[in-house]
Amino acid sequence: MRWAHCVVLLMFCSFAQGQEYLQLDFPSAVATMLLAIDREGDVVGEFRTRTGRRYGFLLDTEGVFRTIDVGGSIDTRPSGINLHGSVAGSYQDGDGQQHGFLLQRGEFTTIDYPEAVHTRGLGINGRADIVGRYEDAVGRLHGFFLRHGNFTVIDYPEALQTASRGINNYGVVVGRYVDTTQVAHGFVLSDDEFTVIDVPGAMETRAAGLNGRGDVVGSYEDAEGIHGFLLRRGTFVTIEFPEAIATTATGINDDGTIVGYFQDTAEQIHGFVLEGQSVTSEP
Repeated sequence: MRWAHCVVLLMFCSFAQGQEYLQLDFPSAVATMLLAIDREGDVVGEFRTRTGRRYGFLLDTEGVFRTIDVGGSIDTRPSGINLHGSVAGSYQDGDGQQHGFLLQRGEFTTIDYPEAVHTRGLGINGRADIVGRYEDAVGRLHGFFLRHGNFTVIDYPEALQTASRGINNYGVVVGRYVDTTQVAHGFVLSDDEFTVIDVPGAMETRAAGLNGRGDVVGSYEDAEGIHGFLLRRGTFVTIEFPEAIATTATGINDDGTIVGYFQDTAEQIHGFVLEGQSVTSEP
């Protein structure tokens, strides 16, 4: 793994309803996406260079970026981090095959679901349980849960596709599935029971992350475009970076701090942080 130390580029923006956003861009990158945040505020994500290559990064609470790059890969995409600093994600090898990975104490471990065409690690909790998705030989996506080297398949009943995206320390999983009409829905899986997440009025909903309090974040699409959301105690709150043409929320920690990314009017992609104390689920 290669570590690169860089200064963070910051921009504060004030939302009309009092929410304050912090824009984050990896230096010299053409696109930056924040994908997960841990309890202490460390963030993982990915950035893209002018050549189109994707690299992962860790952004610590001191404001320093460190590049995450699996040796021999053509792109690296970390998408989950736990309270111990362990990172889950995926990388693409020189043959174009996707593999999951676990990064602990500076060492990478490859994760491949048996006989899968592609595997992606997407979320991790404090016990180093990992969730993600894999593609089978006929191109169907399935979610998975991995603990101590043992896989459990996660498939929403009768769904065409399933992907498990996040997991908290209680073992509750969030993700999305595609139904038989090709529409995407979010879900929460707790104690072997699925609960569907659909933002009212949305054409599609995707759940991406959750915290120990049960707050869920993700994105939805309606006639006006793509928006982020927070689901807290049964109430949906829209997450919308000011003047963005699309916003996606991807992670939330126990303090309620939300991370994600947005597309500006020039169609450039930037990361953002939304501090927990500025988010309310009150109407």
